[in-house]
Amino acid sequence: MSETPPSFSHLESPSPGSKLNGCQHMIRGWVWPQTGRHIVDVRARIGDQLFPGVHGIPRADLATHFKTGRPFALAEFYIVVDLPVGSPGVVLEHLDIEGHWTPFQTATYQIVDAETPEHVPTPSAPVRWHEYGRALQILLREQRAQTGQPLDALANELVARIPYPRDLRHPHLPFHGHLDEPAAITRCGFGRAAVLGYLFHESLPIKRVLATFDLQVWQAVDHAKSSPLVGEHFDQFTNAQNAGLFGIIDVPAQLPNPVCLRLYAQLEDGSLHLCSVAHSHLFTNEDEKRPYLPRDRCSFDDTIAALDQAFQKRNIEVVQDDELAAEKERVRKDFEFRAPSTLPDVAPLRTAPHQATTAFPERILLVTHNLNLEGAPLFLIDLANHYASLGAKLTIISPSDGPLRKRFEACGAVIQIVDTDAFFASKTRPAAQEALDLIGTDIDFTAHDLVVCNTFTTFWAVRLAKAAKRPVLLYVHESTTPASFYIGRVAPEVVAFADEAFALADAVSFTTISTRNYHLDYGRPEKHWLTPGWIDVARIDTWRTEHSRDALRADFKLQDNELLVTNVGSVCDRKGQHIFARAVDLLCHRYPELAARTKFIMLGGSDTPFDEVLTELLEQIDRPNLTVHPGTPDYFPYYAAADLFVCSTYEESSPRVILETMACQTPILSSGVHGVPEQARADLEAILIKPGDTVALCEGMAHLLLNPEIGRDIAARARARVLAEFEAGVLLPRHSALAAKVSTAKLES
Repeated sequence: MSETPPSFSHLESPSPGSKLNGCQHMIRGWVWPQTGRHIVDVRARIGDQLFPGVHGIPRADLATHFKTGRPFALAEFYIVVDLPVGSPGVVLEHLDIEGHWTPFQTATYQIVDAETPEHVPTPSAPVRWHEYGRALQILLREQRAQTGQPLDALANELVARIPYPRDLRHPHLPFHGHLDEPAAITRCGFGRAAVLGYLFHESLPIKRVLATFDLQVWQAVDHAKSSPLVGEHFDQFTNAQNAGLFGIIDVPAQLPNPVCLRLYAQLEDGSLHLCSVAHSHLFTNEDEKRPYLPRDRCSFDDTIAALDQAFQKRNIEVVQDDELAAEKERVRKDFEFRAPSTLPDVAPLRTAPHQATTAFPERILLVTHNLNLEGAPLFLIDLANHYASLGAKLTIISPSDGPLRKRFEACGAVIQIVDTDAFFASKTRPAAQEALDLIGTDIDFTAHDLVVCNTFTTFWAVRLAKAAKRPVLLYVHESTTPASFYIGRVAPEVVAFADEAFALADAVSFTTISTRNYHLDYGRPEKHWLTPGWIDVARIDTWRTEHSRDALRADFKLQDNELLVTNVGSVCDRKGQHIFARAVDLLCHRYPELAARTKFIMLGGSDTPFDEVLTELLEQIDRPNLTVHPGTPDYFPYYAAADLFVCSTYEESSPRVILETMACQTPILSSGVHGVPEQARADLEAILIKPGDTVALCEGMAHLLLNPEIGRDIAARARARVLAEFEAGVLLPRHSALAAKVSTAKLES
């Protein structure tokens, strides 16, 4: 057994120094991490050549030897390598969970010529239509991201990154299976990637199907789903009729491309079998938001030609069929829909006036996407209260009811619920316009002096208000484009109305500069305004005076030596609670004494499919001090009692939770996404990390919990900044001044 600081390992076959015939050989062995470390993958390096390995084969003997407390250690590997004649040195490397490749053993073999060279059968498959389509869209976007680079060079670079062949291992008999996803190129949305395919045993039922990208935690995949086509192909096996798979599996952001999925089958007898192993090049939802090059500077046909040539150059077969032709046409339509005709002239972003110079509107219509306890509706209730204090009469329009109704009614607002389902379900522009006209018959826009639409999901109301010749102020909180936000859920013909709303509105207000940057290719940027979000610090201070921190910590049943880490936000993939949970699990491995005296609480649980996913993940992690609390309007205790506040979000514009925590003077560790650095600056008012990075999140928590003086310093600076820059008394007058300016249509051209 060999030992290095990160790992223990052993080569089982062929033995180092062996004399072998030339060509391909399979190197087998195992590698296991030292305490507190995690190994994700293995590969071999011979000179400049890299050979991917299959890692994670279950071993009961190694689980016993290393006293893991589990039935199996996912430690065995094999790597198929091409060994040239001579004495080649094979460097074996493992990938740690930080995303770094490190050598752990070197072996030398004596390779001789052979009349019949050795050959090891390995999986092979051509690129299919969906993989080609994803590559095509990436290449179209790269031309704008790397303006000036030759198209053929961009295409060659892209194709070189695609893992080929994708499959490293197919299920061994008596298992049969195939993975459609993850494909050679796969979308990773908010740190999660789809698993889709089939798997069955010839004669035995499969108890569970498990999958993992990082070998830290595995997750259950729905299996035994109806699969008539598989059953027809394998008509000799009854189990093939219900062999379908579907799951969405976490992918920590620090893992380098290509990532590796391992799929396991557990039988009723408890045995665990590694079935499928596939490599995939991931693109994220942030990549998906990137704009296309304008149509006057990018040729769609030339892009296809360059991509085809790059595939041919690397000898990658692409299946030419009707599905590929249809996919090319789909991407062409998407390009024509999303790409601007020319690069827009971006006007400087103006800040809202500090005070009104015209009369404030008397009757205001406020449109929201819901009345839930969420950031954007909470923003609107504060705005409504301020408008009401200036004497305005308010009407609230919402497609759905919610707990904020009473708070809107308390400021004198009239609530009207409208049904927008038919509009969003429309498949054509005429059908959408017809549904929109029907909605308009229920709303009297002409009775109001100003229409304020909150979030771009209320774009339908912008169109109706302008048809009624009413001035419109549109607040945009989304750090994404309408096309990306609605992809796969709303027809492009309907999404076009959203893009048009940016031009129709008399003013478009953003709370952060970073959010505005997503919306420059459509609308009229000269209409854009910056009006930051705010919080009522005085209200929070009054609450803190009435609730002592000691009493709040007692409510959480914290002992004197215990610490509290909180994560506040509606449980959903965008908020990254799955990444937070994995980071806590890493913390328990790396800093067991610290973790043992810390409680980790996520506030915002509900009854959604993702809540179920998170519950299953927590069961796999099995950390009793990591819990989820249901959402509540009484959430200030989760800021004020905490020793550390964590915001693990992937996508935000101007998150209230950050500002509220700054006001409570609690140290902040957050993803440094979008508008967050405009609120709490890196290393000044918060520690900011890359979104989705479980190791950075783990180490960030440990750093701040073990060094409380650092946390106190950044928390004090955060409190000072929120008072100076984001207090309601400072910012609300600017919002009302902009509303007054819009209502009298005295906008600068």
